[in-house]
Amino acid sequence: MVGAGIPSLALATQLRDHGIRPLLLDARRNVDSVPRGLTLQPNGLGAVDQLGLLDDTLKLGKPVQIFEIRDWTGKLLLEADYGLLDDPHNYLITINGTELELMLRYQAERKGVEVFWGARFKELVRDSSGRPSGVVVERDNVESRISANLIVGADGAQSRIRATMGSKTRVHKYEDSFIVGLVGPVSGLNGHARQYQAPHHMLGVMPLADEATFVHHCVGPRSFDELKNLGLAKFRAEVTSTAPELEQAFTNIENWSKFGYFMPSYVRVDDWVADSLALLGDSAHTLHPHSGQGLNLSLQDALALARVIEQCHQTNDYSANALRAYQTERKPVSDAVGEHAHYSATYALSSNWLVQRLNRRAMKRLQRNHELLKTALEITAGVFKKKPSIVQLARIGGILP
Repeated sequence: MVGAGIPSLALATQLRDHGIRPLLLDARRNVDSVPRGLTLQPNGLGAVDQLGLLDDTLKLGKPVQIFEIRDWTGKLLLEADYGLLDDPHNYLITINGTELELMLRYQAERKGVEVFWGARFKELVRDSSGRPSGVVVERDNVESRISANLIVGADGAQSRIRATMGSKTRVHKYEDSFIVGLVGPVSGLNGHARQYQAPHHMLGVMPLADEATFVHHCVGPRSFDELKNLGLAKFRAEVTSTAPELEQAFTNIENWSKFGYFMPSYVRVDDWVADSLALLGDSAHTLHPHSGQGLNLSLQDALALARVIEQCHQTNDYSANALRAYQTERKPVSDAVGEHAHYSATYALSSNWLVQRLNRRAMKRLQRNHELLKTALEITAGVFKKKPSIVQLARIGGILP
């Protein structure tokens, strides 16, 4: 596996349980130690449960059932109640993602999973028929070849494994960037998570634990350098003018070290598998963060891919046809959640008067109609039973009555 992030670690532990030997390669020198917020949706929590880590994960944050959406003045537009879902994990929980990664790493090491840190992927090795049979990596300035029956590309949105596969990729880059980070605790949320939204503005307040809160803030087209030049005090004033409940949470924030900056994109990949190759995580799909689904889908993908690899191992068949069951099971789910995230973010951030009007109408309708809200939440939470129809999506979006 090229990339040793959370999805790869989850996949590796599952494979070891079935007697399969995975090897993880990562260009980083070690697991990142910088705290980062991660919101687990019901589908991700189900995957964590299957990995045997749910109880430990629940200790890292506060389960939340109500997700509020407010306008930029603080007016409540919608209370999305995850308790409506017919799912054993009908809640959200925001945690420090680094702690989940360390738990998975410990579990993987305990099961005998090997990780080569500081190993940079160079190229695929192919046999006489042109089929991938391994990789060339560089480690400590020394190149070496590693043979493998299957290479899993879990090397992110700019995946070199995906590029080598030649899979058709469609990329939509959003004009609005985000600042994310951890600040101090916030009182007065009453067990709710909260999001403020307006054209080109979005501010999320997610309780993480007694001592921290995860904040994500849309900063429009501004670069990280522009924000730094603006100064932390002005950034704090910008955030707290909309969310005054964050005033005390910023008290001990003295520099930018607890914040990250990214420019969202929506990446759709046509083929997730080829002969002796498979994609996992952001290599297979990258979604707008509005849905909070990227890693949640990836955890589910890891479990599905583990089941398919077990079958391939039994038959010694790692062809594209044998691996296709993974894509058939998971890609429709990713596509549905990704499209919903894309249109939801477009609605929330658009400055077009008609789109704004439709967004307000959709919020009012969802607030009144709990069955429709439940359908929308099933998509957002990744727990729908079948792909929603165009009519359902149009009703959720306020286009149809």
